[in-house]
Amino acid sequence: MTVEFYEPIVVLGGAKVSQKHLERYLGSGAILVCVDGGAQTALDFGLTPDLIVGDMDSFKSPFEGRVIKLDEQDTTDFEKCLYSVTAPAMIALGFTGGRLDHELSVFNVLAKYRDHSVVVVSDEDAIFRCPDRLELELEIGARVSVFPMSRVQMRSVGLEWPLDGLVLTPNGQVGTSNRAVQAKIGLNVDAGDVLGLVPLRYLDVVIAALIR
Repeated sequence: MTVEFYEPIVVLGGAKVSQKHLERYLGSGAILVCVDGGAQTALDFGLTPDLIVGDMDSFKSPFEGRVIKLDEQDTTDFEKCLYSVTAPAMIALGFTGGRLDHELSVFNVLAKYRDHSVVVVSDEDAIFRCPDRLELELEIGARVSVFPMSRVQMRSVGLEWPLDGLVLTPNGQVGTSNRAVQAKIGLNVDAGDVLGLVPLRYLDVVIAALIR
């Protein structure tokens, strides 16, 4: 079963999330999809989920709305959401800052779903899977990091330390703490799966670039 939305949505997980983030990303009446325990967070903040997805082992409150209950235990609740929901873009809140094993599994799933435009929001960063080609309009000096989730070969335009000709691997060379030296940067992934990280203030820029 797949639920399709035709506008960007907010996906809320069970880790701690600030009221500031909820107000910013849900204040305009965005569609809210909650992943299991994230539904309790939503209710605690007086929000009503449009959909809840997960195995429902963390959410026990009465709820009359739409639920996709998936009992299989081969995937995390975050992955259950990604294979059950499609949207032009997803802003994922409440998936960082908790248990480290949970956070690592989130990044693993993020890299795995190549056809989804998902941006995970942390207190500092907007984190996303780099598509084959991506252009971002940033301020000169903005931090740009890439982290390989497999063996990666890629090229860049507008970075202080070019990525051309490098082989990046999770247990070898990575590409963190680079900087933009021009207003528009380009990332081209020739092989492999790589996550991009930029400061959170560029979230809207990232979403626009991913769905372009």
